[in-house]
Amino acid sequence: MKYFFTFIFLLSTFTFGCSCAQSSINESFNKADAIFIGKVIAVDKSKYDFSSNPVYAYTFEITKDFKRKHPKNKSDKFYTTIYTPLSYTGGGCGSTFSLNETYLVYGYRSEIGTITNICTRTSDLKFVEKIEIDSVQLLSNQFFKEKKEIVDIDIYNDYSDHNNELLSEYENEILKLKSVHKIYIILICSLTLILIISLFFNFRKRK
Repeated sequence: MKYFFTFIFLLSTFTFGCSCAQSSINESFNKADAIFIGKVIAVDKSKYDFSSNPVYAYTFEITKDFKRKHPKNKSDKFYTTIYTPLSYTGGGCGSTFSLNETYLVYGYRSEIGTITNICTRTSDLKFVEKIEIDSVQLLSNQFFKEKKEIVDIDIYNDYSDHNNELLSEYENEILKLKSVHKIYIILICSLTLILIISLFFNFRKRK
C-alpha cells in the first residue's frame, strides 16, 4: 500500500507539474512582446537555457504580425525563432509545435530569446476562435495608432536574434562540460573495474 501511494504521488507530480492560469486576451496582448500567426518550418532540439535545461527552438515563417511592422514588399518572407522548454511531462510547461502547422503565438522576452509555453494563449490556429483573432487585430490597430515610434522589422531580423551570440557561447560551454563529465565517468568506470578485478584475484589467492 505504501508503494501504491508513492506511485500515485509521483504520477501526480509528472501529470500536474505545470500549474498556471491563462490570462485574458487584453492582458496577454499588453504583456506579450511578440504576437503573430506563423507556420513552423524548422525545429532545433539541441538548444539549452542558462540553467542547462534543454529547450526546443522553433523557426516560424510569419504570415501576420500584430506587434511589429514589416516592409510592405509582399515578395519578402519573414522569420522568427521561438524557444520553449521540453513538453509538460516531467513538470515543465513547454509548448509542442508540429512542422508545417500554423499557430497563433504569444511570445515573451527572456535571456535566451523570445519564449512561449502552455501557460500563454499560444495555440494551433485551427483551435483559435474568430473572436480572439478579431480582438487581437483591434488591439493591434490601437497599439500601432498610439505608438509614437514604430521600428520596422527587417528581413531575418527576428524577435530573438539579439542574444544568439551569447546563446552560442553558452552552448559551447555546455558541450565542454559534457565532454569533461564523460571523461570522469570513463575514469570512474575504469577504476571500478580495476578494483573488482583486484578483489577477485585476492579472493582466489585466499582459497
